[in-house]
Formats: sequence, structure tokens, C-alpha cells
Amino acid sequence: MTLRTRLALALTFTALVPMGVAVGVPMLQAERRAREDAEARLDASRRQAAILIRRERDEVVRRVDRVAAELDVNRPARRPLLQGPASEAREVARSLAERHGLDHLEFRNRSGAVLAIARSGSTDVAGAALVSLDGIDDGDAALLPLPSGAGAPASRAAFFSRRDVNLGGEAITLAGGRLLGRDLVTGISEITGQPAALLDGSGRVVESDGPPAGPKPRITRDVPLGSEDWRVRVSVPAGDAGVVRRELFVAFAGVAPFAIASAVIAGTVLAAGISRPIRALAGRAEAIAAERAGGPLSLTHDSNEVHRLGRSFDQMLVALSQSERQRGAAERIAAWQDVARRIAHEVKNPLSPIKVAVENLRRTREKAPQDLDGALRDETAVILEEVEGLRRMVEEFSLFARLPRPDPAPCDLRRTVRQSLALFAPRIASSSVRVETRDEGFPDSVHADPEQIGRALKNVLANALDSMDALGPDGDRRLEITLRRIVSVRGGVRSPFAEIEIRDSGVGLDAESQRRIFEPYYTTRSERGGSGLGMAIAYRIVTDHGGRIQAAGAPGRGATITMRLPIREPATGGT
Repeated sequence: MTLRTRLALALTFTALVPMGVAVGVPMLQAERRAREDAEARLDASRRQAAILIRRERDEVVRRVDRVAAELDVNRPARRPLLQGPASEAREVARSLAERHGLDHLEFRNRSGAVLAIARSGSTDVAGAALVSLDGIDDGDAALLPLPSGAGAPASRAAFFSRRDVNLGGEAITLAGGRLLGRDLVTGISEITGQPAALLDGSGRVVESDGPPAGPKPRITRDVPLGSEDWRVRVSVPAGDAGVVRRELFVAFAGVAPFAIASAVIAGTVLAAGISRPIRALAGRAEAIAAERAGGPLSLTHDSNEVHRLGRSFDQMLVALSQSERQRGAAERIAAWQDVARRIAHEVKNPLSPIKVAVENLRRTREKAPQDLDGALRDETAVILEEVEGLRRMVEEFSLFARLPRPDPAPCDLRRTVRQSLALFAPRIASSSVRVETRDEGFPDSVHADPEQIGRALKNVLANALDSMDALGPDGDRRLEITLRRIVSVRGGVRSPFAEIEIRDSGVGLDAESQRRIFEPYYTTRSERGGSGLGMAIAYRIVTDHGGRIQAAGAPGRGATITMRLPIREPATGGT
């Protein structure tokens, strides 16, 4: 069976199985889903009703505030309220109530006596009695039941707000309210799309509106309006698991044929698109192998494109390895040319301050001989500093260029780690660095060159301490060294390694530093004298031992350098 056929079948199966699961699982959970959907719709209706009720309540507060603001600036309107006659006071109250859209507006003096009262429209919202304002704080609003009176319904309520104001030195209280009724219920029904009703304290329906409920069961929820048990009731149809199952089945039946056809077509097209490049890649690998081998190759036909590709790559790799050795010499020449350019650049930098220092000495001798001693002291210090930098750079380059091949022998790398830490002990103590060393089954003996491994460790430790010094005086300085034995399994072959992990809490590594940290002459501390060779030397030492060194970290989260050295197993057995 060709790769294209297998891919087409696999893609078709992969497309159909999730669709079946996506439909089957909801059908098994239809009852719970229907109940949850109904509860979600009901909860949404309740929240929408609560928003409208809150807006109605806040609207009463704003309208009463506007009445108080108008009285504050309208002096002619104050006089009838404070001095009478009662007919003019009622006219002022009526005018204010109509102008500000209040169903009820009344004014009371300090002792609670009514100064004026107005009821807009034809509905008598308060009758002969007055509403009690004891439960309303100044500037707040609350739901109050309205006592029945002449021409007033037996059960009414309104949102009332009160304001204590000072008019011409006289403290009075004004209270205004908007009647709850059909407008509120209609607004809730329109926004929720479901029936809504207003219930009084006894549970009797005062107003209702909305589409007919129908014969199906419904679930309801009440939204309280205040402390008098008045509430708005919203409802939605109860969930029907049978309807959910039917809808899912109809949807699956309608989509399944199209999905099967689409999966087959898409699988065939995608499989062809995948297998075609593989065949082309196999052909290209065969051509490269023949070109590198210097003649045609003997190949057997195989309908399995993957098998053919594997054989082609094996032959290509054999041919490429022959040309790799030829390219190595050219690459080494190019590498040394790059090193020469870098050395020239590094040497050129200190020459400028040295030249300037010498010119300053010459000018001082010619123009101000009396200042020559001071100038000589200052400028020679500059020259010596730059020369010392050149000396360090030349020594590091010489070490990097002449680093000998390792002379491995059985050794205890625990001791090498302790010696490397001891070298930095004064710096560790002065910088208040907390050092923690953990041994997690590290081998007692490793075949390595302890002197070179120690040099690599010192370079890594120096880098870690420099990174923590950049944190400033208040930084948390921690150095964790973990020694462990690990086994890497690759291609069924078990390879034991001795691993040394050095983790610091310094400034960390960004993406570019992680990628280039082991490149020669790459440094982030050039202003502090970094040459960029320390980590390159560590990399070369570890790789010359047949091991690996890796860097990880993130800005502000420290860095981790991991050195892995192969363990030479005894010839008589494994570990």
C-alpha cells in the first residue's frame, strides 16, 4: 500500500472520529445540557431585569436631584412653598413634578408637616395618606408601598428618593417617586424576549406583559425590588432533552454525508500533496548521492515512498561525508580569517586612548612644562591600563588558540568543583552569594582531564558571579551547583553521562545571548573588560571531551549552564 493511500485513509478516519464523538457525547448529556441551557437563559433574563430595575431606581434619584437643583436657583418658586398660599404651593409642586417626570412630589417642613403635594397624571398614587420617608436616607432611593386612597388601586408601589435642602434659611424635605407599573414590566419583557410580571408583597400579580407562555413547562426566577417583598418575575421555557437530542441528530444526519465526502476528497488531496514532495525529495537525494559518489547508484524500486526516501538519504549521507572532509579545510581557513579580523578590531580599540595620552604629554611639555609631572602621572596611568587590557586579551586569545587536547584519566570531579569554588571564595563572601551544592548520584570517577575541566568550571563560575554582580546591592544572589549521573537513550543505545549543572540568580539570558553565548568574542560585558572567550573556551574543553554544554535562562530569571561529560563504562559490564 502506497503512502498516499494510507494517508488518505488515516485522514478520513481522523476527520470522522472527532465528529462522531462531538455529537455522541452531547446526546448522552442532553438532559444536563438542556437544564444548563435553560438555567443560563433564566440567569441572563434575571440580570437584564436587574439592570433595568437599577436604572429605574437611579433615574428617580437623578430626577429628584434636578428638582432640588432647580429650587436652589429659582427663588420665585420658593416663596409659595415657604409662605403659601397652599394653592400656589400645590401649583409649584405640580409644575415641578410634570417638568421632571415624577408621579409623586411632596414638600415637608422640619416638623414633618406637608407644605405641598402633587401627583402627575390622573392616578392618585398616595390618596389621603402620605408615604413614610423614615426608611430613606438623604440622597438615596427605596421602594415604598403606596397606601390606597380615593381612586387609587389597592396595591401600588413606587421608587422614592428624598432630599433635605435649605431654602432661604428654612430646612425642608422634598420627596419624589416614580410609580412601578406596566412600563417597567414591558421594558423587561422586550429586552429579555420572555414574559415578565410585577408581584406585590402578597405575591399577587400587579402587571404582566410579554409573549404568551404556551403549554410547555417554564422555570421562573424573582428579582427583588426592595424590602417590601415586591419583585419582578421572569421566566424561560424549561429545558427539553428530547428536543436537544433531535436537534443534534438532525444536525449530524445533515452534515455527515458532506463530512464523509469532504474528508475523503481532502484526505486524497492532502495525501497526494504530502507524498509528492517525499518522492521528489527521494529523487533529489538519489541524484545528490550519485553526484557526490561520482557515478550512478544501483537502486531497487519500492512503492513505499518512505522506505525509498530512507535508503536514498543513507546513500546521500555516505556521499556527503566524503566531501565534508574537503570542505573542512576551507572552513578552518575562513574561521581563522574571521578571528584575525576580530583580533585586529580588539587591538585597534585601545590604540586610540594610548595615542591621545602620548599627544597630551607632548602638548603639555611644549605649552605647560610646569604641569608635566601631573600629566605624566595621569596619562601613563591611561597607557598602562590600556596595555594591561591588551595583555589580558592576548593571553586569552593565546590560551584559546593553543588549548591542548585533553589528557583524560580517571579523576574525581567533585574535588575539581570544590577547588573551583575555593578559588572564588573571597569574591563569593564579599558579594554575599549563597552557594548550595547537591550530589544526586554523581559518579566517583570520570575519565576526564581535571585541569581543563577545572578551567571550564572557573569560566562558567566567573560568568555567573558577573551576572549576579549586575543585580545591584539589593539583589538576591544564589548559586546552585548540582552533580548528577544521567543516562541518555538514543536509538536503543544507553549512554551514561556525568552532569554538572550551575544555576545562578543573575540578570539572565535573552534569546540572542542563549544562541551566541559560546561564540568566540561574543560578550555582553565589553564595558567591564569581557573578552568573549571564557564561555568559548569552556565549550571547546567540554566538546573535546566528547561531551555537551548547554545554556538556558530568561531575562531577569537567572541562567543555567549544564555540562555533560561521557562516562567510560567498565569493559566487563554496564552500570
